[in-house]
Amino acid sequence: MRPLIPFVALLLCLTPFSASAQEAETVSAILDPADPQTASAPPPQSFAVMVDGEERSWAPLEKGTEEAWAAYQAGEFPKAVPAFERLAKLGHPVAEWLMGNIYFFGQGVPRNFVRAREMFESAAEQGYFPAFAPTAQMHEQGLGTPPDPSKAYLWYNIAAAQLPDSIERTDMIKRRETVANQLTPAQIEAAQKRANMFTPKQVVPPDPEDVDWLNE
Repeated sequence: MRPLIPFVALLLCLTPFSASAQEAETVSAILDPADPQTASAPPPQSFAVMVDGEERSWAPLEKGTEEAWAAYQAGEFPKAVPAFERLAKLGHPVAEWLMGNIYFFGQGVPRNFVRAREMFESAAEQGYFPAFAPTAQMHEQGLGTPPDPSKAYLWYNIAAAQLPDSIERTDMIKRRETVANQLTPAQIEAAQKRANMFTPKQVVPPDPEDVDWLNE
């Protein structure tokens, strides 16, 4: 299976952040994928889902992503955005995560925390790990949505559960426990139950023949 979009960042930061910050510059858990210092991880592979025992891959729909990623890394955001935006509209989890960053940082589009939160959360709901911490951060700080410490706790908990014993996992647990200070024991228990029951949402790639722009 060929590489998808050659981008991924662990979207976790080991430095403290201000829980009352409302501007992007102060939200240290969301790092800029266009910055070479925070986007050096190996590329992910194309996603595939099983439908009635048949594998359906996103790979045939990833037309133009390599060129778009090169433009994105070069800071040519208006040239890069269209390829990722059209994939995100179809529900591609990695493209949704990237569009979350694009809206968050205002890269080639007006900064829009509402759209950033929607894109991050949609990718997280599909189980795309790099979207977990940004989704939690947005809910914790009330960026693009009213503050919701229960949802922040949920996503930090899901992220921590998928990390091995490491500095990153310890940091994620600390973030979760900071949010827990805003919750009642009953709210914490409810959030833990939701995290334990979390099952990634399956988005089936459309048939390439039904995607008009793919044949342009």
